[in-house]
Amino acid sequence: MVATETDSPWADAEWTAALLSLIGPELGGVHLRAPPGPVRDYWLDRVRQLSAQPYLRKIPANIPEGRLLGGIDLGATLQHGKPVAETGMLGECNGKLVIAAMAERLPRNTVHHLCTALDDGVIAIARDGIEAKTRARITLIATDEGTEEESAHAALTDRLGLALDMTTLGIHDVDDEWFKRRDVERAQPGLDSVSIHDEHLSALASLSLSLGIDSPRSTLAAVKVARASAALRQHHTVEEEDVARAFRLCLLPRARQLPDMTEPPPPEPENEPEQTDEADTPPVAEQPPPEEERLLEAALAQLPEGLLEQLQTRAARLRQSSTGSAGAQHRHQNRGRPTGVFRGDYRRGGRVNILATLRAAAPWQLFRRREQSENPNQEMPRQLQIRRDDIHLTRFQQRRETLTLFVVDASGSAALQRLAEAKGAVELLLADCYVRRDQVALIAFRDEAAELLLPPTRSLVRAKKALAALPGGGATPMAAALDLTREMVERASKQGTTMQYVILTDGAANVARDGTRNREAGTQDALAAARVLAASPANALVIDTAQRPQPRAQELADALHGAYIALPKADAHTLNRAIRAAST
Repeated sequence: MVATETDSPWADAEWTAALLSLIGPELGGVHLRAPPGPVRDYWLDRVRQLSAQPYLRKIPANIPEGRLLGGIDLGATLQHGKPVAETGMLGECNGKLVIAAMAERLPRNTVHHLCTALDDGVIAIARDGIEAKTRARITLIATDEGTEEESAHAALTDRLGLALDMTTLGIHDVDDEWFKRRDVERAQPGLDSVSIHDEHLSALASLSLSLGIDSPRSTLAAVKVARASAALRQHHTVEEEDVARAFRLCLLPRARQLPDMTEPPPPEPENEPEQTDEADTPPVAEQPPPEEERLLEAALAQLPEGLLEQLQTRAARLRQSSTGSAGAQHRHQNRGRPTGVFRGDYRRGGRVNILATLRAAAPWQLFRRREQSENPNQEMPRQLQIRRDDIHLTRFQQRRETLTLFVVDASGSAALQRLAEAKGAVELLLADCYVRRDQVALIAFRDEAAELLLPPTRSLVRAKKALAALPGGGATPMAAALDLTREMVERASKQGTTMQYVILTDGAANVARDGTRNREAGTQDALAAARVLAASPANALVIDTAQRPQPRAQELADALHGAYIALPKADAHTLNRAIRAAST
């Protein structure tokens, strides 16, 4: 018998496990946000118990495409002399619950194949001389261990009808078992006879729009969850409790905005009505709130404390992610994560994929042996013949390193203050970059030249020593600093590094490229150098450190096609927060 619902935080987890076991293939699955640990393991074991599966298969994030889809059976093909098909993991998991481990790191090709299986229930295979279709109707549990700035692909989560967040649950929040396997079996026969009123359908559709959900899949999943919830409660009609549960498990986790709960002001009458005796006026009955408002209030009342604040501040947290973000992905011949194979020439570099090469050569062995046996001048055919067209190389993909370059104006009377701010910001940034192994560098410009004071490094000690030895005062050779920055960007681009640079200046350039001190010539040369630098792939941020910000630094930022921030009284922490926000 189903337990009576309370305010237990474990309630949604138990209902999600039961719904997956009852109508998992219709919903596609669940997007599970939970760190690895006993809570997640216990919930997965509950899903296994309610679904009556002996075990749950796991699809690793780095699974090869051939193992996922299937293809040629190498041993059988070599033995029989003709292509023999092999069933992939998706075909082996047909009709079962399956776990996609670390869904936030799944490659795009794996996401594409999982979406195809969820949409069609069939995987088409046309590779290695094999052409076939395999049934792959799966119920997917996408385990997401990512942070706010790292999540599973939207195309995949859109096809998963349920969403469950257990990041805040501890082992002490785990409650007693709410469902047994017999509850799921008892609900299955009556599922088709459960009816849902039109007002509930309209309310779910209206709530989807008010939450900013664009995809209709979430609304359709909510309808199925509401009917399944009623069936689990042994009811033949969907009630408000079921609709509120569907709203909480299907719609609210995908909300991009919160609905406006404020009441609109009453319309003003165009003409003032004639005054009548109040005793003669019949009392006006109070109108009940619309169905979607009542459902919204009922669902919000059952939400865990603090969830609404999380929805409201989600965008703000994304904008304030750490500066040491990973660089752009690029292909590499020998280093990085394997992402597939391709036919190539091993003499130009690259790592030969032995299995892919054998699979490509296996279907042609019979023809090649016959071809050699017909030519008497050729030696006896070898057991296995591999030709140049069979050679396949492994494709690797890795993220580029990220380099943040500080370009500090060390001229003028306020130079020491600005250098102290830059020193503090570099130290804070290095603390952020320590985990991601990103780099920082420092250029200082004063008098008539710009100097690379700190080459790209991860060493906090080197940064402190270099900043402590920098003198201040003198003129402002802005053009020389921008030219040196462009050289650093070009060097980083050749080394495959993703780069961004931060310029701390008041924008008052007064030294031309030829070294002469002339404010007008210095400004024109600086803007010209900025336009050339703007064509580089690096991102720019100009921080105006003048006591009274002037348009000069804004003009420099516009010429660099970069962001502009005026921080006349910035300390190290304020500066670091500004760089974080601008680099996302």
